[in-house]
Amino acid sequence: MNTTRKHASTRRALCAAAAICALTAGCVTLPVLPAAPLPPEAVKPVIAVTAFDEHNAGFKHWDVGGGMADLLTSELIKSGNFRVVERRHLDKVFGEIDWQKDARFRPEGRVAQGRLANAQFLIRGVVNDFSEVSGGSLFVGLAKYLLGGKGNRARVALTLTIVNVESGEIVDSAQAAGSAWARKAYAEGVYKQIDFGGKAFFNTPIGGATASAIRRGVRALVKKVPRVMWEPMIADVADGRVLINGGADRGIAVGAEYTVREAGRQVTDPVTGDVLSTLPGRMVGALRVVEVRERIAVAEPVSGGGFSRAQRLEPIRPAPAK
Repeated sequence: MNTTRKHASTRRALCAAAAICALTAGCVTLPVLPAAPLPPEAVKPVIAVTAFDEHNAGFKHWDVGGGMADLLTSELIKSGNFRVVERRHLDKVFGEIDWQKDARFRPEGRVAQGRLANAQFLIRGVVNDFSEVSGGSLFVGLAKYLLGGKGNRARVALTLTIVNVESGEIVDSAQAAGSAWARKAYAEGVYKQIDFGGKAFFNTPIGGATASAIRRGVRALVKKVPRVMWEPMIADVADGRVLINGGADRGIAVGAEYTVREAGRQVTDPVTGDVLSTLPGRMVGALRVVEVRERIAVAEPVSGGGFSRAQRLEPIRPAPAK
């Protein structure tokens, strides 16, 4: 047996041993791989999570729908794949902004008006299953090992729907489910003493299943929420110089040249209104990069004029090699 196979066999044995210990002592939840990061050229989609609908009769002492939305929001942020904006409690944000307008508050530190971020997609969730069954057979599969016994099995199943805010259309949906097993029986009275989403909660079968379902849901959303790839554009024009919406972070270098075009025009179906194509905008000139900062680049005109914010740039030639 070669070294790689020996290491793989050792890892499987260690995992099995750990699972046996956990199965004997408490709750076992099969691991969920973290969501893959977005490609470097992708722009993070802006999303908002609405409250979950709960199609379940048990565990009435918890706000399962609201708790699930909070857990999903936290995991989406931790994934690093999205910009997440508040919608469920936006009234509190409005209230603070309104308070800051009051003359009795100092002017220093007031937030600028009109800067709340717009969501591109809403994530709507439904809790389809949130249950625990005790006294049944318990089996946990791990590679070629099978751990068995008697105990509790919890299952949590979610449906996540992705809605395009601009059109109101449902873009896609994803199902995610998680299970957990434990020797110990958790009576309803015990659960009533545990806060949803707390440390003790995740040590229970239903808590382990919840964590697994949420993480699987995030993996599905990373794959299914539409992505927009970054493209160079004019961010601002000042004192005869043009600022580009990317710098060293986007690989722009001094000496790179770009053709500048006006925004393209969408062609839509006269019956459905669906976008059929986008016609390229009129070419207005060309730019050469003269300075690069971390997140912006400074360019000067090579030809043409009438440059303005949001015009698109097409590479003519890369920066000369040093």
